[in-house]
Amino acid sequence: MSIFENTVLVDKKVSVVNVILRYLCIALTIFCVLVSIIVYPGILLVPAIIFAVFWYLLKIASQIEWEYTYIEGRLTIARIKAKRKRKNVAKIEMEEVVLIAPSTAHEMYNYHNNNQVSVKDCSSKQPGAKTYEVIYKNGSGLADIIFEPDENMLDMICNRNAKKVIR
Repeated sequence: MSIFENTVLVDKKVSVVNVILRYLCIALTIFCVLVSIIVYPGILLVPAIIFAVFWYLLKIASQIEWEYTYIEGRLTIARIKAKRKRKNVAKIEMEEVVLIAPSTAHEMYNYHNNNQVSVKDCSSKQPGAKTYEVIYKNGSGLADIIFEPDENMLDMICNRNAKKVIR
Protein backbone atom coordinates (compact mmCIF):
# COMPACT_ATOMS: atom_id res chain seq x y z
CA MET A 1 0.00 0.00 0.00
CA SER A 2 1.43 3.36 -0.97
CA ILE A 3 1.41 6.44 1.20
CA PHE A 4 -0.33 9.51 -0.13
CA GLU A 5 0.74 12.73 1.53
CA ASN A 6 -0.02 16.36 0.84
CA THR A 7 0.88 19.40 2.92
CA VAL A 8 -0.42 22.94 2.43
CA LEU A 9 0.89 26.04 4.25
CA VAL A 10 -1.29 29.15 4.48
CA ASP A 11 -0.24 32.48 6.03
CA LYS A 12 -2.85 34.14 8.22
CA LYS A 13 -3.71 37.73 7.37
CA VAL A 14 -2.43 40.27 9.91
CA SER A 15 -5.26 42.16 11.58
CA VAL A 16 -5.55 45.94 11.32
CA VAL A 17 -5.62 46.25 15.11
CA ASN A 18 -2.30 44.41 15.37
CA VAL A 19 -0.65 46.71 12.82
CA ILE A 20 -1.99 49.86 14.52
CA LEU A 21 -0.81 48.67 17.94
CA ARG A 22 2.65 47.85 16.57
CA TYR A 23 3.02 51.35 15.06
CA LEU A 24 1.75 52.88 18.30
CA CYS A 25 4.37 50.92 20.28
CA ILE A 26 7.13 52.08 17.93
CA ALA A 27 6.00 55.70 18.25
CA LEU A 28 5.76 55.50 22.04
CA THR A 29 9.19 53.84 22.26
CA ILE A 30 10.79 56.59 20.16
CA PHE A 31 8.98 59.28 22.16
CA CYS A 32 10.13 57.81 25.50
CA VAL A 33 13.72 57.49 24.31
CA LEU A 34 13.79 61.08 22.97
CA VAL A 35 12.23 62.52 26.13
CA SER A 36 14.61 60.46 28.21
CA ILE A 37 17.63 61.75 26.27
CA ILE A 38 16.62 65.40 25.85
CA VAL A 39 14.43 66.41 28.80
CA TYR A 40 14.91 64.06 31.75
CA PRO A 41 17.93 61.78 31.32
CA GLY A 42 17.09 58.14 32.00
CA ILE A 43 13.63 58.65 33.47
CA LEU A 44 11.62 57.09 30.62
CA LEU A 45 13.98 54.29 29.61
CA VAL A 46 11.98 51.62 31.46
CA PRO A 47 8.71 52.51 29.68
CA ALA A 48 10.64 52.57 26.37
CA ILE A 49 11.87 49.04 27.03
CA ILE A 50 8.36 47.91 27.96
CA PHE A 51 6.92 49.35 24.72
CA ALA A 52 9.71 47.69 22.71
CA VAL A 53 8.97 44.31 24.30
CA PHE A 54 5.25 44.77 23.68
CA TRP A 55 6.02 45.56 20.01
CA TYR A 56 8.09 42.37 19.78
CA LEU A 57 5.25 40.27 21.22
CA LEU A 58 2.76 41.81 18.79
CA LYS A 59 5.13 41.12 15.91
CA ILE A 60 5.40 37.44 16.88
CA ALA A 61 1.64 37.18 17.33
CA SER A 62 1.09 38.45 13.79
CA GLN A 63 3.26 35.74 12.19
CA ILE A 64 0.90 32.77 12.07
CA GLU A 65 0.79 30.01 9.47
CA TRP A 66 -1.68 27.15 9.18
CA GLU A 67 -0.41 23.79 8.02
CA TYR A 68 -2.81 21.20 6.63
CA THR A 69 -1.44 17.69 6.13
CA TYR A 70 -3.34 14.77 4.68
CA ILE A 71 -1.74 11.33 5.07
CA GLU A 72 -3.60 8.10 4.36
CA GLY A 73 -7.00 9.00 5.77
CA ARG A 74 -5.90 11.46 8.44
CA LEU A 75 -6.16 15.24 8.16
CA THR A 76 -3.90 17.10 10.57
CA ILE A 77 -4.18 20.84 11.09
CA ALA A 78 -1.42 22.70 12.93
CA ARG A 79 -0.74 26.33 13.82
CA ILE A 80 2.82 27.56 13.38
CA LYS A 81 3.64 30.75 15.27
CA ALA A 82 6.63 32.87 14.20
CA LYS A 83 8.03 29.91 12.20
CA ARG A 84 9.16 28.39 15.51
CA LYS A 85 6.31 27.17 17.66
CA ARG A 86 4.06 24.45 16.31
CA LYS A 87 0.79 23.44 17.92
CA ASN A 88 -1.54 20.74 16.61
CA VAL A 89 -5.09 22.05 16.37
CA ALA A 90 -6.81 18.88 15.18
CA LYS A 91 -6.13 15.35 14.02
CA ILE A 92 -9.14 14.15 12.10
CA GLU A 93 -9.62 10.59 10.94
CA MET A 94 -11.74 10.31 7.81
CA GLU A 95 -14.03 7.83 9.59
CA GLU A 96 -15.05 10.70 11.91
CA VAL A 97 -15.77 13.12 9.06
CA VAL A 98 -19.41 13.83 8.29
CA LEU A 99 -18.88 16.32 5.45
CA ILE A 100 -16.19 18.36 3.69
CA ALA A 101 -17.65 21.17 1.60
CA PRO A 102 -17.03 24.77 0.52
CA SER A 103 -18.07 27.29 3.15
CA THR A 104 -20.66 28.69 0.75
CA ALA A 105 -22.30 25.32 -0.06
CA HIS A 106 -25.97 25.03 0.82
CA GLU A 107 -25.27 21.70 2.57
CA MET A 108 -23.45 23.68 5.28
CA TYR A 109 -26.56 25.73 6.15
CA ASN A 110 -27.79 23.32 8.85
CA TYR A 111 -24.37 23.25 10.53
CA HIS A 112 -23.93 27.04 10.42
CA ASN A 113 -27.24 27.55 12.24
CA ASN A 114 -26.57 24.87 14.87
CA ASN A 115 -25.28 26.27 18.17
CA GLN A 116 -24.11 22.80 19.25
CA VAL A 117 -21.35 22.73 16.58
CA SER A 118 -18.05 24.21 17.76
CA VAL A 119 -16.28 26.23 15.04
CA LYS A 120 -12.52 26.80 14.64
CA ASP A 121 -11.30 29.10 11.85
CA CYS A 122 -7.93 27.90 10.53
CA SER A 123 -7.98 29.93 7.32
CA SER A 124 -5.92 32.86 6.12
CA LYS A 125 -8.91 35.24 6.36
CA GLN A 126 -7.85 36.73 3.03
CA PRO A 127 -10.75 38.18 1.02
CA GLY A 128 -11.60 35.93 -1.90
CA ALA A 129 -9.88 32.84 -0.49
CA LYS A 130 -11.72 29.60 -1.26
CA THR A 131 -12.40 28.07 2.13
CA TYR A 132 -13.73 24.63 2.91
CA GLU A 133 -15.22 23.31 6.11
CA VAL A 134 -14.74 19.93 7.74
CA ILE A 135 -17.65 18.76 9.87
CA TYR A 136 -16.56 15.85 12.06
CA LYS A 137 -17.56 13.97 15.18
CA ASN A 138 -15.65 15.35 18.15
CA GLY A 139 -16.39 13.44 21.32
CA SER A 140 -20.12 13.61 21.93
CA GLY A 141 -20.85 16.43 19.48
CA LEU A 142 -19.84 17.87 16.15
CA ALA A 143 -17.01 20.24 15.34
CA ASP A 144 -16.39 22.47 12.33
CA ILE A 145 -12.96 23.54 11.08
CA ILE A 146 -12.61 26.14 8.33
CA PHE A 147 -9.50 25.64 6.20
CA GLU A 148 -8.06 26.30 2.72
CA PRO A 149 -6.93 23.10 1.00
CA ASP A 150 -5.45 23.12 -2.49
CA GLU A 151 -6.86 21.11 -5.40
CA ASN A 152 -4.28 18.36 -4.97
CA MET A 153 -5.30 17.80 -1.34
CA LEU A 154 -8.98 17.73 -2.28
CA ASP A 155 -8.23 15.17 -4.99
CA MET A 156 -6.43 12.95 -2.49
CA ILE A 157 -9.28 13.19 0.01
CA CYS A 158 -11.83 12.51 -2.75
CA ASN A 159 -9.96 9.40 -3.91
CA ARG A 160 -10.71 7.59 -0.66
CA ASN A 161 -13.79 9.46 0.62
CA ALA A 162 -15.75 10.66 -2.39
CA LYS A 163 -19.11 10.44 -0.64
CA LYS A 164 -18.04 12.85 2.14
CA VAL A 165 -16.60 15.59 -0.10
CA ILE A 166 -18.54 18.22 -1.99
CA ARG A 167 -16.56 20.32 -4.40
